[in-house]
Amino acid sequence: MQVLQDHNTIFEHTNSWRSSVDAMVLGDIFDEGISVAVWNRPEAPLISQYYSEVFKSLGMGIRGVFSMASLREEIATLLPNAQSNVGKQAAIDDIYLLSDMLTTLFDCDSVGVRLVPLSSAMCPSFHVDNIPVRLVNTYLGEGTEWLPIESVVTSPMIGLGGENAHGLSKNRLGQCYQESSVRQMNAFDVGLLKGKSWQGHEEFAAVHRSCRVQPNTQRVLLTLDPM
Repeated sequence: MQVLQDHNTIFEHTNSWRSSVDAMVLGDIFDEGISVAVWNRPEAPLISQYYSEVFKSLGMGIRGVFSMASLREEIATLLPNAQSNVGKQAAIDDIYLLSDMLTTLFDCDSVGVRLVPLSSAMCPSFHVDNIPVRLVNTYLGEGTEWLPIESVVTSPMIGLGGENAHGLSKNRLGQCYQESSVRQMNAFDVGLLKGKSWQGHEEFAAVHRSCRVQPNTQRVLLTLDPM
């Protein structure tokens, strides 16, 4: 067990997150003390090539609440066509797959979908979401960053430069952390992040932020909320 210590606070390393190449790991989000569960899956070249091709045609992206009964058809009409519809169909199938997994886990029949093309960080500061849970998946570009709960400390020993004598940075939530503690998902990794509204687990909300988007690069982010 690792212990993080500063002048005021001691935190025990309790491993607040899980990751695996097995999709079943997403069910670990229900475990007490777990704030992040990540399914590490390989890139699907057809899908990433599709989003790269239609990036500019995505416009403001897709936002809405969809019933699982009509999700495929509605997403098909909202996504732009590409030179090859094979990539588009693969993209539709994957959104449906992730939505189906999420609604099965949380016993609901609708999902809030947000698919956005990004050329800059959407939420560049560490924050927590005021919702029960959210699924995040990056199709193009780098993935979401988060801080394991056990890696943050609270300390007043912070200078004006944002770092203290122990090399800790401070985020806007008042938490101090080492930059080496920041975790990041890869493209196509599927993450479940607990929010502040998860009943009984308010203190285990996932602290996360959008990754930096380098100039002249593209990022396509999918988030899903059970409804």
